[in-house]
Amino acid sequence: MDRSGRFRTVAAVAVTVLIFGAAAATAAATITGADVKDGTLTGVDLKDGSIGLVDMGQSLKPGVPNRVTKSLPSKGLSATNGSVVNTNDGVMFGPYADGGASGGSLCTSVLNGKTLSQVGHLAYQARYTSEGDTGGVGAPYLRIFLENDAHDAIFSPNTQPPDPDVEEGPFHTWAASAGVWRYDDDAGAGGEYGLNGAPFATVKADHGTEVISSICISVGFSAGTELTGLLRAWEVNQTDYAFGQ
Repeated sequence: MDRSGRFRTVAAVAVTVLIFGAAAATAAATITGADVKDGTLTGVDLKDGSIGLVDMGQSLKPGVPNRVTKSLPSKGLSATNGSVVNTNDGVMFGPYADGGASGGSLCTSVLNGKTLSQVGHLAYQARYTSEGDTGGVGAPYLRIFLENDAHDAIFSPNTQPPDPDVEEGPFHTWAASAGVWRYDDDAGAGGEYGLNGAPFATVKADHGTEVISSICISVGFSAGTELTGLLRAWEVNQTDYAFGQ
């Protein structure tokens, strides 16, 4: 299965993503570090604004900082493309001009090789925004890939009963392991358990022997214009990831 573009809701596609970014310094002159003796330049020698970080891209939305990147925590994290980067505020996804056609994922290998039955706790804290109301379809979603990506189980915030917690803008904490899931639902038709899904305990009982190949949180390939996401924390069994400062 391709982790970079599949349906995850009735009218939406799912994907997988991860983090990496780069920053560079610029200078107007051709002087390099080799031309300057250590300790000879101080703040008074430099014009304000003459040295600084390159702008790493457009801000998510007004009031959300540009992406000045920082390294990811360890413990097996990776990003599927350059649209997913760690910043001082958390892991930023996007913006995706067409959130139905593009997206990215942050993945962890911390449970790779274990079986689905060994997953006890999954939760994450994130927010998302778009220029239009996506009806919750644009919310960050979580997938467990199984059997070398031959199968997958999907947690989508917008399909959680009875009233999905999917308002755009504020942060949400989604306890995925306490929610309902769909299995092999690439086409958005409901998969094995139908559109309403099944409790995670049921999915584990039916597919508990299947081996995990990756667990990912994704934004995009779903819905929305100028879709963005910001991930602050992620809990995978006993492994806790905290992003940003």
